[in-house]
Amino acid sequence: MKPTCMIDRLHPGAHLRYAARMRKIDMVALALLAASGCSRNSQQPVDAPASAGPAPSSPAASATPSAAADLAKGPDVPEAAPVVTVDPAHPVLVLVDGQPQSGAAADPDSLAGHGFALVNLRDDWTPFIFAEFKDDQGAVMPNRYRPIFIGLANERTDSDGRDLRAGAHNYLELFGIPPSIGLVRKRMLADEESTCQKEVNYDLLGQVDKLPLRKSGEQASFNGSINRLRKQLEDARKVANVADLDALVAVRADLKDELEAVRTAERQAGALPEIVKRLKCEGHLKPGAKFKTDLEDPLFRDAVLSFQMRHMIYEYPALRGNTLKILGQKPSQSNFDDFRRALRERVTDAAGALEDGTSVSEGAPTTFKNAKGETVPIPNLVEDLTQAALVQMGIDTPEKLLAFFKAHPAEDFAWLKVAVRLPPLPEYYSPDMALDLIVDRGDVWYQPMWDDKGVLRYPPRERMPRMYLYLTYLGQRLPIIKWPTTIGGWRAEQASNGYEYYRYKGSDVGHRIIRKIDAGPTWVAPPSTPIRGLVKAADVNGRRERIVNYDEMGPGYLSAYGLVAGYFAIPGVDGRGDGDNGIRAHGSSEYMSITNPAKYSHGCHRLMNHLAVRLYDFLLNHRPHKVLGDQRMNFSREFYKDENLYQIRLNTRGFEFQLTPPLQVNVLEGRIRGNLHEPVQGYFPKPDTVYPPGPPPSPGGGAEP
Repeated sequence: MKPTCMIDRLHPGAHLRYAARMRKIDMVALALLAASGCSRNSQQPVDAPASAGPAPSSPAASATPSAAADLAKGPDVPEAAPVVTVDPAHPVLVLVDGQPQSGAAADPDSLAGHGFALVNLRDDWTPFIFAEFKDDQGAVMPNRYRPIFIGLANERTDSDGRDLRAGAHNYLELFGIPPSIGLVRKRMLADEESTCQKEVNYDLLGQVDKLPLRKSGEQASFNGSINRLRKQLEDARKVANVADLDALVAVRADLKDELEAVRTAERQAGALPEIVKRLKCEGHLKPGAKFKTDLEDPLFRDAVLSFQMRHMIYEYPALRGNTLKILGQKPSQSNFDDFRRALRERVTDAAGALEDGTSVSEGAPTTFKNAKGETVPIPNLVEDLTQAALVQMGIDTPEKLLAFFKAHPAEDFAWLKVAVRLPPLPEYYSPDMALDLIVDRGDVWYQPMWDDKGVLRYPPRERMPRMYLYLTYLGQRLPIIKWPTTIGGWRAEQASNGYEYYRYKGSDVGHRIIRKIDAGPTWVAPPSTPIRGLVKAADVNGRRERIVNYDEMGPGYLSAYGLVAGYFAIPGVDGRGDGDNGIRAHGSSEYMSITNPAKYSHGCHRLMNHLAVRLYDFLLNHRPHKVLGDQRMNFSREFYKDENLYQIRLNTRGFEFQLTPPLQVNVLEGRIRGNLHEPVQGYFPKPDTVYPPGPPPSPGGGAEP
């Protein structure tokens, strides 16, 4: 037997030991609801998001009768106080239409009274779910993942809490961790001073909407076709006796497509070297690296993926779509867009807003009748608030943002907060909103489908799974978001005999509740998890070794549950506790699986990580809840792989919040397709695997993502 492989330094518990010390956050709760006597439940985090407008006239007016009765009793939450510190040396910067207001009141209470909202630009900002609280004894309830989030957002540490190696970057927006404002500043100023960025032909790149990369033989054949077309056009020009090819197509309209094909090929051929220049200039391709401009070349493919990650592009590595569009933008514009997205998460978190324009139906926004009986649309608050903040801060163009960053040195982003006036929130907002969640499973296929090599081949789905958050207001039930999500399907599972089989891992149907929300959750891999996924290769003390794959288990942005998870529970009856079939609605690093018709989960409902953070921030803003804090556990498991013994040790389930009362959830059956109308039970052999004699063992339980 080979030596035991216990790499304790990479255990999630090492996060706090190896992360650089973070300064205690200095954030102030800006209670814009104070005038009406309403509070954000009774617990305020270090950086309490503030309402962006006046409070509703009465919380009960916007709630259902039962919700209003519960609100009258007061939320069932433990005594808790925010961790709040004040730094008199650095007052809030008050801005109106981009102009600092001299002599304006800079304390939060006075600002709130004048209709201002506080936007935190500090480098130690985190979303609400990673805030710190004090318990009823006044002790801080630390969140284990908070310092990791801050270290990653500032490119100081890696996902294990260790110092980031020289030259490495954290491009993690696709995983729910936007860059800090100070980091965006650093990147924008570096690009502004860069000489190589000025050598890129962005005008040419802007003319190309797709760039197919062909193998050398295919490219030679393609070039031959284009050369023949070019000769054909030149011969026709001579016969027509015209000056150039544009004049030719004016008299020979039948040759217009041929001319466009030639010019498209010329633009594409000219664009590729410019793309390489930009990838090198941004550091995605290292100087002197040997590569082919082929997406099967790992260096070039990784460079394209790195560019997509920096600029939050949800696409497979390819030179098309938004990837080409943003490659064709000047760095000043793409850096401005990066800043806008980072600001967007801070503004919407501060305002406690969620509506993002996705609830449209047949291209028209969802509407509701307000208290006056007027029909008004549900706004796209995410964009409205972000744009208003940009305008009020006076940084709504790349040029203005660059000037702002030049006026504020890096040190300012250790303390900088700005107060701006934002649009009022809709009248249906209150501290206790009547909300419920619907999951439409879309098209559902139960029958096994795989080819002779054991590869699953699902038929395409016309109707994809969707998640809706509904609001009940003045007798109206309104969808305020509609997001893509996933359902379960046929997945590989390891049986008790050590062999892998296929098993249908479906998603529950029916009424459920979300009582528990875990920030920085840990996934405990059940025994049925294939062993191959529990081990990864990593650099340990300068050597490449196989270690336990804590990335998959968490806490962390790559974990099976992402940055945050809500637990779907079967509500207990007759005094019994809730049931748990292992289904969650959670963030996911497998972001391309969420919109891919051929991809399925193990039963859970995956969300883009940044959307999962927004959703649960919103629920905690607008529903009573308890803050239970870090949920310690002492889990260990040993397993063998390739004659090595590995040990898993997990010491936290995450930082827990509990909704009181829980959120009602309904998972719809969806549209059952194919010949089978019920889920298939048991294991099915994989066609490419040789099994021991006898029938397969019976499946066990266990929650998987």
